[in-house]
Amino acid sequence: MLPKKYRLPLRTELKRVKKEGRLIQGKLFSLQVSKSSKSQPTRFGFIISSKIHKKAVKRNRVKRLLSETIMTLKIKPSFDVVFLAKKKIINVDDQEIRAEIKKLFLKVGVIE
Repeated sequence: MLPKKYRLPLRTELKRVKKEGRLIQGKLFSLQVSKSSKSQPTRFGFIISSKIHKKAVKRNRVKRLLSETIMTLKIKPSFDVVFLAKKKIINVDDQEIRAEIKKLFLKVGVIE
């Protein structure tokens, strides 16, 4: 689980990022990225619908894989990022998820 300072805290914050942010499409998930006005660490939110999988165990596994991968990367501060999972993410291994995150983060400019 991500430390509290790296999480988007409220549903209103998630809505703000979805409204103001830029949408980047990937094979396994989409990213909503918004530049934060405050000088703070980059914060992340995860939206994994029950349409992805009925069992919460599977959805929570995806959240864990995403958050573990994020913590291994060197990320620039002052971004708010929301992950929107797609159905394909359930059947892939962690290496494919890592590659997809790195590719999309480089595209957006969240990492060097």
